[in-house]
Amino acid sequence: MIKVVIFDFDGVLVDSNEAWAGAFSKASRSVGIKKEFTLDDIRPHCGKSYMEVLRNTLPKYSAEADVMDAMYANFISLATSDEFIKSFREIKGIKGMLRGLKKRCRLAVGSGNSKKLLNGFIEKLGMGKYFDLVVSGDEVKRGKPNPDMLLKIIRHFKVSPREALYVGDARSDIIAAKRANIRSVAVLTGALNREEAEELNPDFIVSDATQLQELLSCM
Repeated sequence: MIKVVIFDFDGVLVDSNEAWAGAFSKASRSVGIKKEFTLDDIRPHCGKSYMEVLRNTLPKYSAEADVMDAMYANFISLATSDEFIKSFREIKGIKGMLRGLKKRCRLAVGSGNSKKLLNGFIEKLGMGKYFDLVVSGDEVKRGKPNPDMLLKIIRHFKVSPREALYVGDARSDIIAAKRANIRSVAVLTGALNREEAEELNPDFIVSDATQLQELLSCM
């Protein structure tokens, strides 16, 4: 029996990859780097810290601490603006699904976003009331694909790995779930297409997270 459902944030609860790509592009331009980030730039790094994304996509500048720090500061400034959060597109039907699941199990978010940004996003989108716990990337020593975040969540709820389910949209999500021995659901609203999801062999693949209620009724 599933007692806890854990959600990644970006690509699962909201469609935000284009917003992130735009913020990374603006941050790079702010320090004179002419780099237009695309979804293809972002997808391989979903689940990583913001600084890791910048370093991995701009390796030429990764050793220049002053440049990276300035770019990172500008990126955070952009990401905390009201304009940025307004560019997120809520997955259609997601709140109805969360209301339904809330009646049958505990709900949590496990995301690589920083605590400040993640809590701000969830509250501004009106989703805070649905979640019993929110764990961010800066609350664990190792981010995804390491299992630390998911293990922290199941320890909090005092449930076994087999009593939890993790819903993610990226390679790092599915690998983290496997390493934590937690069953995984890959959604196709974020970083993965169906072929890529199938290669990772998650326990389930769904078009979007609104299908979870039907899925859980069969488990």
